[in-house]
Amino acid sequence: MTELLQSALPVAACYRPARVRALFDELAGTYGAAEWLSGGQLGRWRRSLVGALRWPTAGPVAVVDLMAGGAELWAPLHQRLGSRLALTAVDFSASMLARAARRAAPGLTPLQADALATGMPSGAAAAVTCAFGLKTLAPAAYPALAAEAARLLRPGGQLALLEFDLPAQPWVRAAMLTYLRLLPATLRHVCPEAAGHAALPRYACLGVRWPAVLAALREAGFGAVRQQRLWPGCARLVVAEKL
Repeated sequence: MTELLQSALPVAACYRPARVRALFDELAGTYGAAEWLSGGQLGRWRRSLVGALRWPTAGPVAVVDLMAGGAELWAPLHQRLGSRLALTAVDFSASMLARAARRAAPGLTPLQADALATGMPSGAAAAVTCAFGLKTLAPAAYPALAAEAARLLRPGGQLALLEFDLPAQPWVRAAMLTYLRLLPATLRHVCPEAAGHAALPRYACLGVRWPAVLAALREAGFGAVRQQRLWPGCARLVVAEKL
């Protein structure tokens, strides 16, 4: 799996749901290594996502986290909302959801489902989030993701998308590409049990088609779209409101 993703697979094959699900089933046992590999930056970016949203001042707050992995967003959300948080972590990887369930976190409900068709009730969520899952989604599926997020949200609810983004500054971009190129061999040498994470750089290098994402959001009925690059320029946060 890992070697194929790094080399011979056609681009379209990388996005096949069965292949992505198998990859994350493989990564679930060592997914905590991702935070270490980022030097703690993933956690800071997730906190930035939570801080960028407008939250109700009272009462329960329903949040749906799509492509949630091991529910890594639960901690910053709970820090902000406390006992008011009702988080549904949606992922199609059973192993990642088992990781989420081991948190035994208050207000967290893991749900194994397709992020494009969750089967959850319409119009109940105050916020829908997706952190670091968008890069593994085929661009042709962006409209379905935007439509599902809009269906889940109540009017005025917000969607937040967070993803790696190759930096605009040439020297930062060159540094990130060098890191991604060296990562596979480094992992195999330093931490063989986490070597599966070397599959992710190809997704990061393929990147998200942001103009297509923004077009899908407009088509799904989102407005008030805000974008920002997060320090040091290697991630993008998009927040939009359901009109």
